[in-house]
Amino acid sequence: MIRQCCEKDRANIMEYLDKDRVLNLFFVGDIDNYGFDQDFQKIFVDEDNNRIKAVYLIYRDSFLMCSYTKEIDEKFVHKIIEEYDIRNINGEQSVVDTINLDGMDNDDCYFCKMTKKPNTHDLDVEIATMDNVEEVNQLVEMVFNTTSSIEDNLKYKTGRTYYIKKDGKIVSVASSTAETVGLAMIVGVATLPEYRGLGLASKIVEKLCSDLLDEDKIPCLFYNNPAAGRIYHRIGFEDIGRWALRRNRK
Repeated sequence: MIRQCCEKDRANIMEYLDKDRVLNLFFVGDIDNYGFDQDFQKIFVDEDNNRIKAVYLIYRDSFLMCSYTKEIDEKFVHKIIEEYDIRNINGEQSVVDTINLDGMDNDDCYFCKMTKKPNTHDLDVEIATMDNVEEVNQLVEMVFNTTSSIEDNLKYKTGRTYYIKKDGKIVSVASSTAETVGLAMIVGVATLPEYRGLGLASKIVEKLCSDLLDEDKIPCLFYNNPAAGRIYHRIGFEDIGRWALRRNRK
């Protein structure tokens, strides 16, 4: 039976997710940071005789799924996609692959975590504030055709954005999100086209990850570009799995 969760379900849901806390970082971080009573977030559990078969999470227009036994309810997933106008489906690749998502773009990638601290002494890296939200969003939208999560991260203190300025403007950024006890996700690594090839994004990621590790938070990230993967491996990341990201074409 699938039902929506509330605060009283926290301990049971988190015990299930903590079986692979790193791979379930988005789940764990979003529940830790936003709980069960936000309009933009909903958590569902599929149970049978007190056994959890799957956990689902809606965050704005994104949908996550977790099931160690790969017992995903395909009808429920498609119902959620339609009812909540879901644009992004996320989850461990072998789990997402159990259902039919024809019509969605496949952007599957590698999931990795940092296993050694990078060396960083770059003084040009700055930390964004609410005053930088519009400029960061403009850069991220130009590079990825989507907005960043910087405003939510700053408002709810769930992440941070670092940047480098050149010629009086922000030209390269990287953010963390879903920050929680022991973990943080690196997202939104972007550089304006005319400033690429200078190692700016690497400097920002190194500084961001170094600061997170100083707070005992292990940085994690996704990548699907082999060139980016080589850079992340050099910085200190190690592949630990495959992650599915499917985007709705509507």
